[in-house]
Amino acid sequence: MQMFSRQIHLVLLLVLTISITNQQSHDIQLKPPNLTGRYRVDRPLPDSSENDNKIARINKANTGYPCNGTFTKTNGTTCGLKEIMLGRCYEYQYIKRGLYLSNTTEIKNCTELYDLFESEVRYKPYCNMNMSTYDRYFQKALAGVHVINRAMFWSGTYAIAHTYSGHGYNYITLEDTLAANMLDGLMWCGKENDTEGFDYVSCPNNCRDNRWADLAFWGLASRTFAERVAGEIYIVLNGSRTDGRPTYRNNSYFAEFELPYFQHTGPYRVTKMNLLVLHSPDLPIAEKCGEKSLLTLENLIRNAQFEVDCKDDPDELIMLMCGDSWGARECQIARKNLRREWDTKLYGKSNANDYSLSFVVLFSIAIFRPIILNIF
Repeated sequence: MQMFSRQIHLVLLLVLTISITNQQSHDIQLKPPNLTGRYRVDRPLPDSSENDNKIARINKANTGYPCNGTFTKTNGTTCGLKEIMLGRCYEYQYIKRGLYLSNTTEIKNCTELYDLFESEVRYKPYCNMNMSTYDRYFQKALAGVHVINRAMFWSGTYAIAHTYSGHGYNYITLEDTLAANMLDGLMWCGKENDTEGFDYVSCPNNCRDNRWADLAFWGLASRTFAERVAGEIYIVLNGSRTDGRPTYRNNSYFAEFELPYFQHTGPYRVTKMNLLVLHSPDLPIAEKCGEKSLLTLENLIRNAQFEVDCKDDPDELIMLMCGDSWGARECQIARKNLRREWDTKLYGKSNANDYSLSFVVLFSIAIFRPIILNIF
């Protein structure tokens, strides 16, 4: 009898082993396709890096030229600035033509664009910049550009807005335009009485006596882009901010340089603004449509004679957010449901049953083993 009970025990263990083996044989472990939390922040700093502790950094006291073939992390002008800008310009126009350039054959002169940029920056103190500094550059780079029914703006949602936009193939953000694409993520500042004309060691991150210097490029970029969009536009906002800021701020780029410059009349006027408010699966909800600062924004838009609609967490964006919050409770549930439906499509049944069978067998061993042993 004892031998028989052991045989039953071994059969149960064998069933469990087969079940688990079958389950694990198809289980390839992959890292979550996350956005590293960046969909909850503003424009990423160009000098951010996960390997800061592994890269030598020189400070302002070191006045040497760091662009000498050995990478040294600094807070100054990006090494190879000219070459990067020219390369991006050519790539954008000759390769990335799936944007709003598809209906034109005109190619802008990349050297001319760089010269316009450099003439306003090189040898000139950074804190002397103002909102007119880059005007000729933007007028040339964005000449003839109008984005109709595809313009997307963002605030506190940099990465997810650009992922959803498809970097210009679905929707078009400011950074998807030629003018902004040439400089996105780069740093630069001029330096007087210097052979290079650029400070490659340390650029100011704020100018105490001239706030417009810090806003000179991206402020004008935002305004110029806003003046060239038409039809329905989309604004992706963060409803789960953890920095104490409201979802809509009256000192944000959108409030200062975009909202006031949307066109009301003419063939290239804005007809409707669609607010898309995102709430991170792993954070509490701070604001929803029709509440707090979002209500203020909706009223501002209506008072400006624009139609407005607001939607919390569109389905299309929930999937992207779960890519960043892979282990969040809401995403775990969504993943299981999606896996069940996907397995049914692939195999005609859900492999989720394997998990259930494993649990049943394990539960049966725990419950019935003492009973079997007592009987026999």
